[in-house]
Amino acid sequence: MTKKKKLLIVMVMLSTLLNVDATASTKLDRIVIISDIHLLSPELVTPGKAIDKADAKETKMMLHSDAIMSAITDSIIAIKPALVLLTGDLTNNGERLSHERMAGYLDRMAQNGIQPLVIPGNHDCNNPYAKRFDGDTVQTVATITSEEFAEIYQNYGYGKKVERDPASLTYCCEPIKGVVVIGIDSNMDELNTLTSRGESKDTYYNGGRIKPETMQWIIDHAKRARKKGKRVIAMMHHHLVPHFDKEDQLLSNYIVQDHKTIAQQLMDAGVHTMFTGHLHVTDVATSVNNERNDSITEVATGSAICYPFAIRTATFDRKHKSMDIDTRWLTATTDCPDLRELGRQRIIKSTPGMVELLSGKAWNKLGGHMGQLKAMLEMGGGKANLPETPQQATQLVLRHLSGVLSRVMLAVVEGNEQEKDVEDIISQGKQCIRAMIEEVSPDQADNLWDFFLSGVYPKLEPLLRSVLEDRNAVDSPAESRANDLHLKITL
Repeated sequence: MTKKKKLLIVMVMLSTLLNVDATASTKLDRIVIISDIHLLSPELVTPGKAIDKADAKETKMMLHSDAIMSAITDSIIAIKPALVLLTGDLTNNGERLSHERMAGYLDRMAQNGIQPLVIPGNHDCNNPYAKRFDGDTVQTVATITSEEFAEIYQNYGYGKKVERDPASLTYCCEPIKGVVVIGIDSNMDELNTLTSRGESKDTYYNGGRIKPETMQWIIDHAKRARKKGKRVIAMMHHHLVPHFDKEDQLLSNYIVQDHKTIAQQLMDAGVHTMFTGHLHVTDVATSVNNERNDSITEVATGSAICYPFAIRTATFDRKHKSMDIDTRWLTATTDCPDLRELGRQRIIKSTPGMVELLSGKAWNKLGGHMGQLKAMLEMGGGKANLPETPQQATQLVLRHLSGVLSRVMLAVVEGNEQEKDVEDIISQGKQCIRAMIEEVSPDQADNLWDFFLSGVYPKLEPLLRSVLEDRNAVDSPAESRANDLHLKITL
């Protein structure tokens, strides 16, 4: 009897005694997932007012993006996963030099036996805002086309051994035996126009959709893989599943068009896991079919250059029937030992910008009625201190709500919001609104407060609970809740 046959007999005997599959891998396959790196090549930055002004507006740590990507690469090489998924927005604004820099980091991973796979985000191709920050000035630089994206990343999703959708940058491959990955191009960048290419104006689309012909291609390839007994996971940049109620209405550019139909089609094709990014939140949401017997779970990963600097790992069981998702955080880089705290402060400092945006939208709807409202509130002889401009409205909200809004934003980006003392946040929010009402109309404050509690808050509460309690489809048969940071997913 040959040594090979003796070894096979021993393996079978051991598998019988231990009740394990003799064909199962002895090493668990692991994936790392990162998203929204927004890498800005150092070659595009000369210190000065231009980069300082752009950086000051961002929650992203733009000036640290290269050091962050270097630290992430070191971490990935230490983890030694079989596969790395990068779910779009690889670059700051699609600069060719930034893409080439990113490809260099992926080359380092590949040289260490790790297979990266990428998909484009809305920032990555045909971007009219590809810029160089040169001292006090900003200059337009070369961006890349979709074809050039595929060329730069030919070893990371677009090579000869990969099946490509003719209509987009969508592809299908089997980087781990028995596990098929479908990288979905959900972008609309072919609609962008660039004056740098001789077109009449710069236009930029950041919304998401999957072309009908691409969707059929995805369905066909997923069904083919499942028919062969393989597991299928997918990734794309935009959300497929709402991560809070009304996301598709309030933040429509962050979720693919016709998302309900697409989610059902993917479930029917045997896809039950989707990795995404785009919104810069580390969150998990599940969509359940009408019969409540099938589902697809979306694992969204926050931006790698925004607090809290998320890095996901997904570890398969031996038969690839499920995987355990875990989340870790980058805490420091060589040039920024206090990265985490600086990033956290950026989230807090971003509150005024968010308030300005929301109050501006509210002013567009209500501003024209301020005179009538003031007259109504002063009918009894009292005084109303209503804002007269959008700027005054913003300052009013900031005076009273900036603290609680910062708490909400931190809870959302960190994930597992329900662990952040939801009732205290809601109570603080109500107290702040009461104080704002008293400033606006001290004589009618009680009446206005009663109106808020009976007429406004009941409509607002489901959305608030959805965000702060990590609940989706609140109070419906399809309601779901997941651990954002650590969970098991059945494939």
